[in-house]
Amino acid sequence: MNKSQHRAQTSWYVTVLCLFSMFTWWISGKTNGNLPTSIPNLIVETKKCLTSSTHNKEQFFIFSGGKEAASMLNDVACNNKVINKQFGSVKSFWHINDSHTLQIIGKGIADLALVKENIMSALKSEETHGYTKIASYPKYQAYLIARKERPVLTKNYFLDKRIALLNYPTSRSGHIIPVQIFTELGLSLEKLDIVYARSHKEMRTLLYSGDVDIISSYWQAEDEALFSTNYRVPISSPVSGSSWYIKLTNRNDDLLCASQSMLLQLSTGQSQNYYKSLNLIPFAHCNMAKTIPELNQ
Repeated sequence: MNKSQHRAQTSWYVTVLCLFSMFTWWISGKTNGNLPTSIPNLIVETKKCLTSSTHNKEQFFIFSGGKEAASMLNDVACNNKVINKQFGSVKSFWHINDSHTLQIIGKGIADLALVKENIMSALKSEETHGYTKIASYPKYQAYLIARKERPVLTKNYFLDKRIALLNYPTSRSGHIIPVQIFTELGLSLEKLDIVYARSHKEMRTLLYSGDVDIISSYWQAEDEALFSTNYRVPISSPVSGSSWYIKLTNRNDDLLCASQSMLLQLSTGQSQNYYKSLNLIPFAHCNMAKTIPELNQ
């Protein structure tokens, strides 16, 4: 075999080898094409900070009801002396839906959590993980609120109305209760002109600006400056507010009292009167005087 023939044969072998490698890679990609490149994170992290105890690897997990409150509480926790002594970092998360709540509370992941009492009771997390209720928000009533007229609870009335609901399926006044009302009236959400807002405050802005005709929310004293009490219609009996729970696997009284202090600080920084009306559960060793005003319904 001469040199030219040898080079040609070698080149042919290399070509076949490359084609075989490409074919193997292609088959591999087809076989594993349905595998996710990463596992989706079911918990939405809003904020993380490090405490002064840089050597401490323990994290303090907060599960809250919204990005703004979670971020604010994260800052408060990172500046708390007890948290700085006992933990190396603070992570804050916020609600997406009830399935996330079930995972986080059911598995005892959160150290400080804002949870509906019925969910906590159903999961028996107080007995299983040592959650203790330390504060709660007052009962409230859900209303349909309009700007220029009193809403009428009939099927035909809602067909030509722009309605704002909260984009959180776990919100009772902003989502669950109005959806139940529409269902009882024989209305599907697909047939209604619905605008989904990120917060109760945003719904009020949409109503005041005329971008929607009706919102579903609770009523607070400051609403009287913008809307008429004559143009609100109750759509539920008073429902209990969510409660704050601290996970205590031992008698960590300092952490319990510090958590109440942080929640008290959070409440004073809230813009809406309802979230200022936090009721602290009395604990003798905390000596925490309740200084938050009651909600005026």
